[in-house]
Amino acid sequence: MKKIVILFNLNRHKYEYETEFDSEYTINSIYDSISDKYEVYKVEADKKFEWIQKIIDIHPDLVFNVCEGYYGPARESVYGAIIEQLGLNYSGPDSTNLLICHNKYLSKKILSKKVKTPFGYIITKAEEINLIPEIKYPVIIKLNSEGSSMGMTQKSIVYNFNDMKKQAIYLLNKYKRSVLIEQYIKGTDMSMIFVEGLGPLGPCIVDCSSEFYDYEMKTIKDNTVNINTVDGNYEKLKNIVNIIVNTLDIKGYSKMDFRFDGKDYYLIEVNAQVSFHPQGEFITCAKTDNYNFNKIINIIIKNALQKKQKINSVGWRE
Repeated sequence: MKKIVILFNLNRHKYEYETEFDSEYTINSIYDSISDKYEVYKVEADKKFEWIQKIIDIHPDLVFNVCEGYYGPARESVYGAIIEQLGLNYSGPDSTNLLICHNKYLSKKILSKKVKTPFGYIITKAEEINLIPEIKYPVIIKLNSEGSSMGMTQKSIVYNFNDMKKQAIYLLNKYKRSVLIEQYIKGTDMSMIFVEGLGPLGPCIVDCSSEFYDYEMKTIKDNTVNINTVDGNYEKLKNIVNIIVNTLDIKGYSKMDFRFDGKDYYLIEVNAQVSFHPQGEFITCAKTDNYNFNKIINIIIKNALQKKQKINSVGWRE
């Protein structure tokens, strides 16, 4: 029986940075879906990195890597890179995918000639705000290398320079990392996923009471959010997903978030690392194409096990 390690960061709801981490419910759901076929170990990727020796001792055939990391623009890619150094195979995107996609500004710059993206500017310090060219409002202010809408509230949408400057400085001071100032697209939040061997799946639509799917909606008020499958022909959107996957040379799987303004799909971000929460966007997109939780998890693992080691991404194909 092949050995699988589920490598994860656990959300204990103690710190803001744990927002992206997985709940026990999600980890146990993954475990239950595969434990009858494999010898499965749950290993928490602790902050002291004691998990490395645990994985060495187990020496699994595959690491099911769902780690998010604790801090910094390269936090997601750290785990893939370490697993590679140990000579072990792992599921999902490789370390290059995780690094590039976690940088919203960079990944959309790469893709902007091929798919519609909001215009945007990146700043690393307050003085750079005054160097931004004249832009059309509204714009949205967000952390460039964060997920789960961390730092984002309804104040993130601004309609003039002074409010933009105030919100950008607030994020710079609080989080000490780069800030993205981006065109705000009014419309519907939609997501698509890609699974290697299956292609694009979805979409799903996020229905919440706020203007956009902000931090509060993803945490405190998550029980008020509905993530629904969508019927219809979405070949145009699936073609966009294929362009993104091929351009970024994405391995394993990913999730893409879009805003649909009634005419066009604007790429908001590419998530290389994803949440496998059974009621989350990734699984809901899979359900749109009749793949339930157990089936999609087992397909991902089966595909990953066909290779003895991770095939690395080139990061960017012209």
